[in-house]
Amino acid sequence: MSQDLSQPRDTATVRMSVTEKKRLLSEWQQSNLKMKVFCEQKHISVNALKNWIKQFDMGRKRKSKVNQPGSFVALIPERTNPVIPFAEYLLPDNRKLILNHTVPVSFLKELLSA
Repeated sequence: MSQDLSQPRDTATVRMSVTEKKRLLSEWQQSNLKMKVFCEQKHISVNALKNWIKQFDMGRKRKSKVNQPGSFVALIPERTNPVIPFAEYLLPDNRKLILNHTVPVSFLKELLSA
């Protein structure tokens, strides 16, 4: 059932199908019209169009998922092997000092003598 969107209507009483909402969203995305102008032409509220964008995840103003130059990129290394610490030292208050990297023997001697 398709509605004639060229005629003004009372938006509070008429419900649109999902297909009609998606068609209007697609039309808006393909047009170069501002949201307000498009909504006025189609006799729908701006809030309704915004809700449909969220509902169907179809926003055209969405930022690209491709990293922009100079943007931060999180690097998460793959851990194929479990991390085996180089050394563990139990402090007098029962806390552990875990050394994940190799350290000079002199550092370990100084640590143990403290």
